[in-house]
Parts: sequence; C-alpha cells; structure tokens
Amino acid sequence: MTATGAAPGVAPEAAPGVAPAVHFGQGHREPYALALQDGYGKLTLRPDSDNPPGNLVEFDVHGWCAEASIMERSLLGSLRGPVLDVGCGPGRLLAAAGQLGLAAMGIDTSAEAVRRACGRGVHALEQSIFAAVPHSGHWQSVILLDGNIGIGGGVTSLLRRCRQVIAPSGTLLVEVDAEDIDTAYSAVLEDWHGNRSEPFSWARTGAAGLMIRTHATGWIVTEIRHVQGRVFCWLRPQTGQARSIP
Repeated sequence: MTATGAAPGVAPEAAPGVAPAVHFGQGHREPYALALQDGYGKLTLRPDSDNPPGNLVEFDVHGWCAEASIMERSLLGSLRGPVLDVGCGPGRLLAAAGQLGLAAMGIDTSAEAVRRACGRGVHALEQSIFAAVPHSGHWQSVILLDGNIGIGGGVTSLLRRCRQVIAPSGTLLVEVDAEDIDTAYSAVLEDWHGNRSEPFSWARTGAAGLMIRTHATGWIVTEIRHVQGRVFCWLRPQTGQARSIP
C-alpha cells in the first residue's frame, strides 16, 4: 500500500504538520481503561472496517500489568538514563528501569494507564508524544515497545518526533512487528465482552519498513535482535542533522 508521494513499500501516513490521533479510546469506561482496571484478559486491535482485512493483534493485559520480564530487564540494561517510555501503559518498564538505577519518565494518553503507573511509584504524565515533552533534547534513551511504533498511525511522523526529543548521543529502542508488514489504518480496541473503543489511527511495521524510513527521519539502525518471537531495533541519531526542539 503506497500513498501518493510515498516511497515504495511505505504505508500512507498522517499529513505533515497534523498531530495524529493517539488514543486507544478516551474515558474510564473505554475497553483499554476497563482492561487495566481488571488487570487481566485480552484486548484485540482490529480495523474499524473490513478494509484493510486482517491486521488483528491480541494484547495480553496481564503481561502489561505484571512485572517486566527478565528479557525486558535485559533490554533496559542496554540503555542509559534518563529514559523516556513513549506509551508507558501501567508502568512495568518504568518500574524495572528504576530498579536498574535508571532515571525514567513515561507518557501515555490514557488517564487510567498513568494512574496505574504512578501507583507503582514511577513518574508518568498523561500526554501525547506529539505534545511538548519535558526535557526535550536531553533524553539519553527513548523506548517504543509493545507495538507503540504504531502510535498515531504514522511511523515516519513518530520517528521524526522521537528524533526531536532525544539527546544527540541517545538511543532509540523500537519493537517492530515480527511479520513482514507495513500498513497504517483506522483501528478500534475490542475487549473480551465485545465492547469497542472509538476509532483511532494506528500502524504496524516490521524491520524492513523501519529501515526504509531511517535515513529520512534522522536515524541509523545499529542493531536488530530477534528474542523470544519479538524483534527489537536499536537506533542512534544521524550526526550533523539539524533538529528542532519544542
């Protein structure tokens, strides 16, 4: 799927200069908030129409609400602080970062997620990555795990935004799809009772889709790891490239 003016193999994304929608659904009665309140069950991410077909992703709410795994702690151990967790959810990675001695802050558009995260004793703000981020330009590490490369439905826009907030010598850790996929679409979250969120913009991409975008967004991929069925990419900023800090 290629938008007019897009590079071949790159999914169409949000128009430049427009802050993409980033919500899983607003309000404490939305499926995402309800799932976090219960702390278990499944959430399914699906297109809000039959076009495009497929693109079903199941999220393990219990895993989000549990402690970080040994593997995830190992990933965090490869980073330097301070760490910005984009789409931090209920804060398991923030808590693990703190236990490893890393200063960390999370941002999430879900009030319930931020409430849960703060309940762990970590620092999290209810806001979008596309809003003004505190300490922009000083984050030594930025993380996009658990599918959060899809936030806003524009992988290119999100990579450019992360380039604006990270330190010149920083590291961006991105989890990409294990499938060879590159797509952007309007999605909904559905819980195990059939309740659906309001539609929001989302994207999915694999390592190839990420690689296509790196040069244009100011990044260099330094490492790719396949671990326990998940795929992680380490990126660093290109040197000598101008950037604006909001």
